[in-house]
Amino acid sequence: MAQMSDIKGLTEVLIGSFHTPKQWISWLQPLFRLEIHEDLRTRFRSHSPYYCCLVAMVSSETSNDSQESVIGTVEITLGSRLHSQSLYISNLAVSHSYRRQGVAKHLLQRCEQVALEWGYRSLSLHVLEDNYPAKRLYINDGYKVQRTELTWQSCLFKTPRRLFLKKILKSPQYFLE
Repeated sequence: MAQMSDIKGLTEVLIGSFHTPKQWISWLQPLFRLEIHEDLRTRFRSHSPYYCCLVAMVSSETSNDSQESVIGTVEITLGSRLHSQSLYISNLAVSHSYRRQGVAKHLLQRCEQVALEWGYRSLSLHVLEDNYPAKRLYINDGYKVQRTELTWQSCLFKTPRRLFLKKILKSPQYFLE
């Protein structure tokens, strides 16, 4: 579980994953960083019983000290959509140098454990249709496409559509400690 002290590391992982600097808007990077930092602080302070931010850490040893760094994160929350409540996964992100090493898969498995602990049997999420590595991860993990969503941005700016995916969870004995 992420702690308030992890927010700086979480912010850096999220910035690196979702707001990579593009030359023509790189001057906005500090604003994106501040917005993410403050959004995380607000969610942490809400103390909602159905909000959880998970974090993947790696330890590094120096001559006198050991330090932990955030290398991945995911959030899970109770969302209400069209009068039906379900658990929703968002902001799954892994630092570039730790990708394709099972970090995201492990975070997803932990989300499943949290969902079952909370008494839920399904998880849902969105992914952009052109995010092939993420789509492959989710599909291979048992998520099924429920619908394709057009947004005004996808129509106006020809950006990728969003896919809404859902997974029905297996019984608790499926998980290994």
